[in-house]
Amino acid sequence: MKKLICMILAVCMLIALAACGAAKPEEPAIKEWTRQGTFEDEKGNHLIVSLSSTEGYEGWAVSLMLDGEMIGWIIQQEGNALRGNLNAWDEEAEPFNVVITEEDEDGLMLEVEGGETYHFTPMDVPEATITVTVNIEGWGHIAYAEGEETPEIDSEYPAQSAYLGLAEPAVYTFAAEPETGSLFVKWTKNGEDFSTEPQITLQLDESAEYIAVFEEDPDWQNPVMNYVGDYQCGRAHAAVECFGSDEARITIKWGGSAWELARWIIVGKLDTDTLTVNYSGASKANLVYDDEGEVKSEESVYDDGTGTITFHEDGTFTWHEDQSEYGEDMVFEWVPVTADSEDVGT
Repeated sequence: MKKLICMILAVCMLIALAACGAAKPEEPAIKEWTRQGTFEDEKGNHLIVSLSSTEGYEGWAVSLMLDGEMIGWIIQQEGNALRGNLNAWDEEAEPFNVVITEEDEDGLMLEVEGGETYHFTPMDVPEATITVTVNIEGWGHIAYAEGEETPEIDSEYPAQSAYLGLAEPAVYTFAAEPETGSLFVKWTKNGEDFSTEPQITLQLDESAEYIAVFEEDPDWQNPVMNYVGDYQCGRAHAAVECFGSDEARITIKWGGSAWELARWIIVGKLDTDTLTVNYSGASKANLVYDDEGEVKSEESVYDDGTGTITFHEDGTFTWHEDQSEYGEDMVFEWVPVTADSEDVGT
């Protein structure tokens, strides 16, 4: 009898637990994200959300114009929200994590991690009836500004193309700037010569393509040419080369023994005013050779080295390596070309 009562009680407990489980609220269903387009808040900030299907960049492309600053990247839908870091494209930037959720019938709420919350509503964007593209031919950069204001060319991220979608005619100013070693030649409009002035102000009242044409400067010489050659500092040997219109490549080898040496590869642009190459991204490796003089092994030490190389009129250059273990600059002297020059530093 006792066993029967225990079994009955156990069954009752299971039924009760099942009932409690059934009483739990269901998890909210995951909704397909559909709110795309351009949104605006009461302070004039803008939020643009669109689906990206570009290979390698699938997800939701989010652009945020916040207090005059532009930020954006590809983020993903997690649950019923878009979550991600809008600064993920820049490894050196501080994370800018956001959560975007639907709000009211057609709005969006954006929460910044450790910051404020913004409420956006849909913004009517006039359909573009005039489309203008701006491109380059050759080596140079372009910029544009609305009205007659002089455009500013971004020195860090210069543009080589632009697209303007206008709902009605407007005045714009275009500017073209050649890269080092090139010359600005002309602007063309729809393939026809338009202007030989690098800065033009015009009324955009029809769809068109403008191209800034650049060509190589026949009189230009890479300034590094004046310093090309072999240099020596004790057991360290340096080879200076030039490439492109203004870039230098310096390879430094420092022998620890007949079979081992450290090698630095440094690339950067020469500042003709200071005769200095301020470099970053330099690589250092330790090399071991066999008895035949072939590289037996190569061990990377770093590939983000920084420092400066400054050339002097007396045929020397000073190397300052930020990662130096010795804390001292090295002065290399130019080695005159002789029949035995190829054996120097090996």
